[in-house]
Amino acid sequence: MLSSTAINELSAELSGYVLQPGDPDYEKALQIDNGRIQFRPALIIFPAVVNDVRIGMRFAIRHHLPLSIKGGGHSAAGYCMNEGGVVIAMKNLNKISFDPKKETLTAQMGVIWYDLYKYMQNTGTGLIPIGGGCPTVAPPGFMQGGGYSFVSRSYGMSIDNLLSLKIITPDGELRHIGLHSSDKEDIDLFWACRGGGGGNFGVVVEMEMKMRKPYSDTMLVGQIRYPLEATEEVLGYYNDWIEKVPNTMACYGYMGNQKDLVDPAKLVKVLGLTPVFNGECAEGMDLLQGLLKLKPINADLFNMTLPNWEFYNGNTTKVDGRASYIRSTVLPKGGMNNKVAKVIIDAIDDAPSSDSFAVWTSTGGVMEDIAPDATAYFHRHSRFVPEVKSIWPLNRPQDTLKNVQWAHDFFEKMAEAGNATGAYVNYIDPLQHDWAKMYYGENYKRLLEIKKRVDPHNYFNFQQGIGSDFNPPKGPVTDLSPLNRTQYHQHQHKAAAELV
Repeated sequence: MLSSTAINELSAELSGYVLQPGDPDYEKALQIDNGRIQFRPALIIFPAVVNDVRIGMRFAIRHHLPLSIKGGGHSAAGYCMNEGGVVIAMKNLNKISFDPKKETLTAQMGVIWYDLYKYMQNTGTGLIPIGGGCPTVAPPGFMQGGGYSFVSRSYGMSIDNLLSLKIITPDGELRHIGLHSSDKEDIDLFWACRGGGGGNFGVVVEMEMKMRKPYSDTMLVGQIRYPLEATEEVLGYYNDWIEKVPNTMACYGYMGNQKDLVDPAKLVKVLGLTPVFNGECAEGMDLLQGLLKLKPINADLFNMTLPNWEFYNGNTTKVDGRASYIRSTVLPKGGMNNKVAKVIIDAIDDAPSSDSFAVWTSTGGVMEDIAPDATAYFHRHSRFVPEVKSIWPLNRPQDTLKNVQWAHDFFEKMAEAGNATGAYVNYIDPLQHDWAKMYYGENYKRLLEIKKRVDPHNYFNFQQGIGSDFNPPKGPVTDLSPLNRTQYHQHQHKAAAELV
């Protein structure tokens, strides 16, 4: 138990403020996108200035407490929170600036993508950040995991547009690292921060990003939905088609339910495609003709700016406080084959909750031009990154096991059918067997070496943090305990008492 004296001393040192259980805003501050996550930290620190982050980090280490960093609150496993420890909630560190000559944006890491999209819209330049499809996600976790954008086939991943960042490392130093770095340790750390996952090497407090000019003022975007039973035919075409379209065309996927167009009280099982064309509308329409001839139920296509599309469409994949379990896989070229189509049909037909769905990200394009070991993000030669969100009512904990088992089994079968090459750390899954290899591939060895240098006492540790030997078993899910914790201390170094 923390003494009131220690907490009062911390509060006096901070420019920001602290929330504890019982404080009026504490319960609200606990909320993240996945309502199943119900961790209760001892303290939530809201920094007002960057030095507050250092103070909060030092406090957690001194008192041997778990330490988590909360940005947008979209950690699939709730690793942005913890039980009984310290959470640093970044949201009040939200300064943004734009350099029109360099076409770069610099932002403190309490922002969410919505803030950056709106900020750039207001510059009137037409430039956009290479950010997330959900506007309430925050950049630091998203970018440290790699970061896919609807226009990543044109401009690379989010990390490929990251020029520099400022990070407070466990020794308390504020380091400015980036493409400009010449010191080997800084070069290594910047490499690790581009795909090595958030929460492993320190607290990123600022990022400098390259802004990009779309190829036209507006883009062709939208949703095409087919009856689920057409999945084999549609994917049979799509699997070849996506290899022939230019890098300017991305086409994501959706598997789940939509409201019946005539009777909204009914649900219809569908396979959906989400095209986003970085170019003139007419050219994009020409590219979509083959897909439109496959007898969709509906095709809702729009001509709008990418930020407006993010605002219109981006909230459709939120868990929004319901209970959820999230899992991913990574499929290679040709991965959307007939075997995968059959897996999709069977799984969506058998879903225990009508709220559950799966999506996939369309990869390839210029992302493949960067070698798998040039950044910590390993899966450069993937073609599709599917994600399943099993969602059920928060007031029905008795439904947890069957919904988790459904999603886990669905993606185990999809991985086998599609010849999966890994999984995506931004959809981090506490039940993922062999997660270090699945997320990081051959880059894990170098990540581990950097981790030992930067954080030798393992102050930044969590269940699936770099260096953890946690590894859930392969096979059917019987043990849900990994879903209900953030820490895993077996064989891990205990946090040392020294201050940073």
